[in-house]
Amino acid sequence: MDGEASPVPTGAKRVPDVVAENKDWVVNTWLARTKENPELGSLKLSDVERKDHVPDLLDEAVARACEYQVEVEDRQRAAERHGTLRYHQRYSIAMLILEAQLLQEVIAECIRNNVNIIEIKSMIPDIARISGTISAELKDAATAYMNQYEWQAIRRDKLPH
Repeated sequence: MDGEASPVPTGAKRVPDVVAENKDWVVNTWLARTKENPELGSLKLSDVERKDHVPDLLDEAVARACEYQVEVEDRQRAAERHGTLRYHQRYSIAMLILEAQLLQEVIAECIRNNVNIIEIKSMIPDIARISGTISAELKDAATAYMNQYEWQAIRRDKLPH
């Protein structure tokens, strides 16, 4: 080849399309791994409580990877609700990070399982956008978690001893 790009295989798909098509697999695999994880599995939560906003987070990550306009305020509110919920479910900050890491690992596995149908030229930017969305969500969730923690500490300090 003389420096020309390889042709895109017929029917090649972008990473966000593959993730969207495999959303149920990603969510269910992530759910199983969180339940199997000694730290995360130690919390007695229903599947619905454990999954919380993960399906919506995947939808948002897919949309952002496709460069669709996503309302930042909507994402932040969802992340804040998630962080607040996880605080009340007795998660730790480390557990918030762990569940995000597990989600990224499962997404990577989904991509690896489908690499033969993925459009290579957009793969790295798509993965970066998906990862960036998950990281931004984690940051906002952790901030909301810490706000709950601080609010509870202030409340405890103001109670009569």
